[in-house]
Amino acid sequence: MYYGEIMKNTILKRQIIGLCVVVSYFIYSYFQTLPLSILGIDYYKLSMTNKIIYLICTELIYLLILFFIYHKEYIRDFKDYIKNFKNYMLKYMEYWALAFSLMLISNYFIVSLLPNSVATNQEAINNTLTQAPIYMVISAVLFAPFLEETIFRFSFRRIFQNDIFFIIISGLVFGSLHVVGSFKSFIDLIYIIPYSIPGCVFAYTLVKSKNIFIPMSLHLFHNGIMMFVQLVLLFI
Repeated sequence: MYYGEIMKNTILKRQIIGLCVVVSYFIYSYFQTLPLSILGIDYYKLSMTNKIIYLICTELIYLLILFFIYHKEYIRDFKDYIKNFKNYMLKYMEYWALAFSLMLISNYFIVSLLPNSVATNQEAINNTLTQAPIYMVISAVLFAPFLEETIFRFSFRRIFQNDIFFIIISGLVFGSLHVVGSFKSFIDLIYIIPYSIPGCVFAYTLVKSKNIFIPMSLHLFHNGIMMFVQLVLLFI
């Protein structure tokens, strides 16, 4: 009985920490420019260079906070990841290929049903790429995999113990936030499907591997490929 109580308390503690980290992400996202407002500085009047510097600094600070919270788990998983790197890559890269293929198929059907439609989030990415390509690459390829996998996979996993429920919720919330944040019309809602697919696949790889650096690696590789393709299309 005593052992059972300890396990329940451990699980509850993990769930509370996971929930607090998820909530912190939304607070961070919503109030990212608050320090400037307190200082009487209008973020939107800053030059592009100063905006980029500010965003990179705030993102780094938040990433360091996440590392402080989960540093024991990160170190443990990273050691395992390095030790089994080759086996992990051979086993899990096919899951990225599956996610990428399903995204392409879903996007194909969306474009077929809604010709000339583009997700508002994608338009925002294209605009940022045009104005600040270096920042976009740093943010999407380096910061986003670490940040988003920590929030939507690592923290969500602590909240939801059931594998299937976790995979579905993690994927849908991940996909929805890529759409809701730049929502302009109900057409945008259909793009939740292609954005959710990699989220579900990344969540599945965490369940199977029990190592956060697996979905992080797949996410980094995925964003790197997507950024490369978009840069080629925009500038070449």
